[in-house]
Amino acid sequence: MLKKIIILCILITAVFLSGCGPQQVDGNKDGSPYAVITDDLGRTVRLAEKPQRVIVLSSSLMNFADAVDGNLVGRVAVKSADAVVPERYKAVPEVGPVYNVSMEAVLDLNPDLVIASKSQHGELVALFEQNDIPVIVLSSKTYADVKRNMEIFGKVYGKADMAKAHMDLMDAEISAIKARVPQEGKKIVIIHATPSQVSVEMPNSIAGSCAELLGFTNVAAAGEIKTDAAQVPYSMERLAEADPDVIFITTMGRKEKIEKIMKETFENSPAWSVLSAVRAGRVYTLPENLFLLNPGLHYPQSVSYMAKLVYPESGL
Repeated sequence: MLKKIIILCILITAVFLSGCGPQQVDGNKDGSPYAVITDDLGRTVRLAEKPQRVIVLSSSLMNFADAVDGNLVGRVAVKSADAVVPERYKAVPEVGPVYNVSMEAVLDLNPDLVIASKSQHGELVALFEQNDIPVIVLSSKTYADVKRNMEIFGKVYGKADMAKAHMDLMDAEISAIKARVPQEGKKIVIIHATPSQVSVEMPNSIAGSCAELLGFTNVAAAGEIKTDAAQVPYSMERLAEADPDVIFITTMGRKEKIEKIMKETFENSPAWSVLSAVRAGRVYTLPENLFLLNPGLHYPQSVSYMAKLVYPESGL
């Protein structure tokens, strides 16, 4: 009941502020830019005026635009069954799939801003700049990334109050989840498995960020490894020494195939069978849509899913 009251209060406040609060205007009388944004490539992007023709090149980033009622003149084509195009953008022209954006289609739409994904479109930045198209490149892994993205979309569309309301709502939902589970610092490891290799995920991955929010101790990050990578190699010896309480598994592709491979590995390898998590059956596969495809504004759902696996008695 308390959670519902908190959420209702935030939404009421957002409606009031968006209608009565000061709004960002198109540029400033002194000639200063409408907005100055530092993106996740460390680039400073100056927008002289409020963008009117925005293209978004990532399905997860589209949801941020939708959250602040932003209009688009172009968008990435969405093929994945796990990605949903917001209703307001279904008729918006497509500029190609996320990994094969058509520069010709982008230029035909004459955008005054492109918002792109760091992991997918870094190589396109020079092309946009050569065509005098401002581009903001964003990362979407950790919860901090998600909140920062929301703030940036609020600036782009002049809806800072609406963006803040969404951030406050997510904070309240995650706080409510954390209040339902013990803060006992369980030791966990997040294994990213493919048919050809196994690595571990660090705190700057989606699953790693969720674990950190829940107060879990990621054993891969507790050692000497210092890296900005989301996934790193990890030795079996180090894992056995850390002996995590819980093992999470993330995987791209066919979940059943990976689970079969991991089950056979656990059963046939003495190195795995000695781990406390394996012996106790505390090995959980995390769904791709919540832990590899960025959940964006649904981050609380990812946190809740992980918490429920470890603490089913929480009632989440």
